[in-house]
Amino acid sequence: MKTSYKIIVIIGMPIIVIVGIILIGPVMWMITVNAYSSFIISTTPDSVFEEEFAKISEVNFFIEKYPNYYTSHSGDFLGWKIIYYTALVDDHKSINLEVKKSILHQGVRISAGCNEGDYSYGYTIPQDQVMDYLKNEECLRK
Repeated sequence: MKTSYKIIVIIGMPIIVIVGIILIGPVMWMITVNAYSSFIISTTPDSVFEEEFAKISEVNFFIEKYPNYYTSHSGDFLGWKIIYYTALVDDHKSINLEVKKSILHQGVRISAGCNEGDYSYGYTIPQDQVMDYLKNEECLRK
């Protein structure tokens, strides 16, 4: 093999490997992490998440204030377990609380909203204002 080809191979191969690691590595990492978090979400009973979420002050307040609440559960492709809490306040109004927890970094996000008659004020309350919102008896309108 000629020297010029050896130089191209010696310099080119590491560059190809490094570029491959930089481009393909994060994609493979995301696939692995998603598979792990999806596995955790699918194998953990919803009751475990409900017990854990009930320790969050906003959720605890919601449960105590609205004992007739019901929940629905889901997960998303980024590894967040989501529980939707809904309580009927009267025939035309319901209060909603959405709690998301990351399976990977354990972060929690909380948002709230309201349905009143034909109007929906969904999940527009910032997390730092959720407790004040829950203490209020009225749907907040933007």
